[in-house]
Amino acid sequence: MAEPALSRELDERLLHLLGALETLQGKRDEFNRRVEQGWFSLSKSRFAMGCKSVSALQYGARMEPLVRVCASQEESGRVAFQVIPEWDPSTEAAEASPGVEEIGPQDQVVRQRKGPGKTAAPGPPLGAAPEPDSQSRASSRDPLTWFGILVPQSLRQAQSSFKEGLLLAGEIASLQSDIEATRAQYRALLERKCQLLAREG
Repeated sequence: MAEPALSRELDERLLHLLGALETLQGKRDEFNRRVEQGWFSLSKSRFAMGCKSVSALQYGARMEPLVRVCASQEESGRVAFQVIPEWDPSTEAAEASPGVEEIGPQDQVVRQRKGPGKTAAPGPPLGAAPEPDSQSRASSRDPLTWFGILVPQSLRQAQSSFKEGLLLAGEIASLQSDIEATRAQYRALLERKCQLLAREG
């Protein structure tokens, strides 16, 4: 009969559900710790810089998202959420330890000089490529630059804690979706087993 196989599948679903619930509890605890640490570090930086120096008044005029959330639905009905950070962890490490910056012209270019009788409007030098605005774009994307150039370490710690919390939030959402799908499967299997038992009895 199909009843032993059905019972085995019910047990597997239940074990998977209990394991997912335990993992979810651990992830939620870790998420709460990260958020609490972020708020604590933020309050320390507000104390160090002053309440008016770290507030919504310093937000940039043009904000760009640093995180994308992608959702994909599987055949089982489970929705997987993936948090894709737009920041690169390797560049964060490089920014933390800045190297020597070169000053001066990077390329040798031929410049157009005005002679004694020429009145040409000054323009960009010949052969020079337009300077990319990458430094200003990178600094406008980093929210820490809204609060000044030399921000306290506690503000950097707050940013790091909130970033880690964002990544955990995506994992928590995926786990919750998995738990709901497993719960629905378990209920469907339990109803089938009850129907089989009612037919036999």
